[in-house]
Parts: sequence; structure tokens; C-alpha cells
Amino acid sequence: MKHAANLIPLLFGVLCAQAAAESPRLSGQAAATLPLCASCHGVDGISSVGLYPNLAGQKAEYLVKQLNAFKHRERDDAVMSAMAEPLDDALIRELAAYFSALEPGR
Repeated sequence: MKHAANLIPLLFGVLCAQAAAESPRLSGQAAATLPLCASCHGVDGISSVGLYPNLAGQKAEYLVKQLNAFKHRERDDAVMSAMAEPLDDALIRELAAYFSALEPGR
């Protein structure tokens, strides 16, 4: 039993390392932009307000397409257009990849 108790910290460390490895990472510019997205869509991509869609688990290609539509005013939403206009293509792809890698809401 004493040996089993010694394994608990090791198991905990392995599980924490696995969770950290699975968490999506963002570059400096994307990490700086994330709070703007999170203010409506949640840092975990799950909105706490029904008015805003959940982004977690959405396909990256879909998110890229929608952000570009807002950026080029092909979709009519003044707030989202203002948020998307300053984003370059690489940043849009990185943010889309981040949100698509998150666990979808239920």
C-alpha cells in the first residue's frame, strides 16, 4: 500500500503534462487578441451569453471563412467587422485553429 501511495504524485504529474500538451497554444499576437474574442465568445470558446455563438470545436475552415466575411463586410455585423478588419490572414488562421481545437460546448 505504501508503494501505491508513492505512485499518486507520479500519476498526477503525467496527467497534468498530458493536459498541458493537449491545450492549444497561441503566438504573442494571437494571445494578445484572444481577450477581445473572449469578451463575447468566452476564453474557452463557449459563450456565457446566448446572443454570441460558441466557437469551441467549430471547424477551422468555417471560422476562417466567417472572419474573412466579417473583415470584408460580406456579413453584416458592425461589431464583428470592426473586430475582424485589423486581423491579417495568419492571425485569422491561428485564432481559428485555437478555437477549433477546444472542446465543444454541450
